[in-house]
Amino acid sequence: MYGWALQGDFFLPRLQWLVVPGELTIVTGVPNSGKSEWIDALLCNINNQCGWKFVLCSMENKVRDHARKLLEKHIKKPFFDARYGGSVERMSKDEFEEGKEWLNESFHLIRCEDDCLPSIDWVLNLAKAAVLRHGVRGLVIDPYNELDHQRPPNQTETEYVSQILTKIKRFAQHHSCHVWFVAHPRQLHNWTGAPPNMYDISGSAHFINKCDNGIVIHRNRDPDAGPVDVVQVCMKKVRNKVIGQIGDAFLTYDRITGEYKEADEAIVAKVVKQQIRQKSTS
Repeated sequence: MYGWALQGDFFLPRLQWLVVPGELTIVTGVPNSGKSEWIDALLCNINNQCGWKFVLCSMENKVRDHARKLLEKHIKKPFFDARYGGSVERMSKDEFEEGKEWLNESFHLIRCEDDCLPSIDWVLNLAKAAVLRHGVRGLVIDPYNELDHQRPPNQTETEYVSQILTKIKRFAQHHSCHVWFVAHPRQLHNWTGAPPNMYDISGSAHFINKCDNGIVIHRNRDPDAGPVDVVQVCMKKVRNKVIGQIGDAFLTYDRITGEYKEADEAIVAKVVKQQIRQKSTS
């Protein structure tokens, strides 16, 4: 069992969620909120503390870019002498070589290199092989809309989503593997900038109904409300009360290394006040 404390919550002094094998976590948020970055940071923390290995089906990430982001989180230094790195010293050649070994030992990729989209059965079959061969404890499927969604003519989308989630939950339980499944919200009309709800996920309410944990990742986009590197982690559902509770946590994103740290209380208070104003005017 792995516990990662989401600190800095405005309403709760300490919000904790324990990542346990055999569960399905749905992660959502509007585009460019940092869903994939947050999951990557979480996996690196789990690997560092517990030694878990992971299989990644991240279809929106290029392999080299994804490897670079994981290396930066692990080594805590930028990969390039680029503008985003500022004056921070980039990782050395020895650190890079050590990081490559760490990547090969800790992460295994599921990639579909041809023109066809992967089906959920194809992904789960390869993930099963990784579990049996490498002792993988976590699977990331990112995102839902990049999978092949051909369904029988007599099957509704709601029924189809329910079937997919049932397959994923069975995989997680049978192989003692935690699954993170990223799903985008539908197009939000008259959006005021507030965090979306789990029921806003495009496709079906089954995403919130059938998951064990539901998380919304939301990034501040209003410079008047506070720094735009503030990330809100909204725990919308925790089925097992032993491992956590619903609530919000606020983190700051380090653009240089990709790490997340506890947000300052004054900054959090400013962001929350801005969200209250947004709700009152919507």
